[in-house]
Amino acid sequence: MSHALLKQICRTPNTPTRWVHFAVFTIIGLAVSSQAAALEAGKDEKAMLSSCERQLCRQILDKAPRRGRLKCDLGKTWVEKDINKGAKSKSISWGFGDAQCKVQLNLKRQHIINALSAPKYEFTARRHDVNCIVETSEGTKPLKASLAPKFKFEGGRAKKVWVQLKDIDGPEPLSSFVWTTAKLEASLGIFHSAMIKQINKFAHEKCERQYGKKALARKKRRRLRKQRREARERRQAILAKRRKAKAAQRARNKALREQRQKARLEKRGQKQPASKRNKPPANDGSSASAASEKQ
Repeated sequence: MSHALLKQICRTPNTPTRWVHFAVFTIIGLAVSSQAAALEAGKDEKAMLSSCERQLCRQILDKAPRRGRLKCDLGKTWVEKDINKGAKSKSISWGFGDAQCKVQLNLKRQHIINALSAPKYEFTARRHDVNCIVETSEGTKPLKASLAPKFKFEGGRAKKVWVQLKDIDGPEPLSSFVWTTAKLEASLGIFHSAMIKQINKFAHEKCERQYGKKALARKKRRRLRKQRREARERRQAILAKRRKAKAAQRARNKALREQRQKARLEKRGQKQPASKRNKPPANDGSSASAASEKQ
C-alpha cells in the first residue's frame, strides 16, 4: 500500500470502515438491527443472529460449560446508508452499496469464562474467515477476509481489542480499502473506543437485560399469559362450536317436526271418503223455516 494512497484515504471519506467493524463485531457475537436492503437478507438471518447471541449470552451469564468451543453460524446484511452512517462519525465513508457477510463464530469457552472472571486475561481467537458480497458499480463482488482478533480484559471488562486482519482476497478497490482501514485501526485505533464500549455493553448489560434471571422471569410470565389466553380462546372456540351445533340440531328437529306434521295432514286428507269431501254443506232447520216463511 503506497504512502500516497494511505494519505489520500486519510483525507477523503472513501474507506469501507464497516468491514473492520463487521469483522470484530461478528467475532464477538454482536449485530446491528436488521433493515431492508437491496441485497436480500437470508430467510434465516435473523434467527441465526438471535440463536448465536443467546448461546453467547448464556455462556457469559452461566459461565458454563467450561470445556469445548462455542460455535454458531452468523449472517448479516447491511444497507449502504447504515454503513455510511457509522463511517461518517470517523470522517470516512463507504464508497460502495449494500454488503452481506457470513462467518462461523468459533471461540473456546474457557477463554470467555476467564476473560470475565480473571483479574487480567488476554487471548487470541482462532482464525476466522469472513465471506462477503458487496454491491459495486460493476455489480456484486465477493470478498473474503481472514482475521484472528486479540482481546485484553481487566476486571471482567474489555480494555483492548486488536482486529489482526491476516489476509484479504477480493477485487480492487475493495481489497485495498479493507486492508488500509484495518491498518488505520491497528495504528491509530479509529474504532477502538467504540468496539470496547460495545463489547462491555453486550457482556454486562444486553445479556443480563435479555437473558438474565429477571428477563427469564418476564419471559416465563409472558409465556404463561399467552398459554392462558390460548387456552381461553380454545375453550371459547369449543363453546361456540357447541352452540352452533345445538342451534343446527334445533333447526333440524324443527324442520323434521314440520315435515312430519305436514305428512300427517296429507295422510288424513287422503283417508277422508270422496263423498264426504265433495258433499255440500247441509242446511239446518232455521234456514228451511226462513225459506218457507218467505214463500
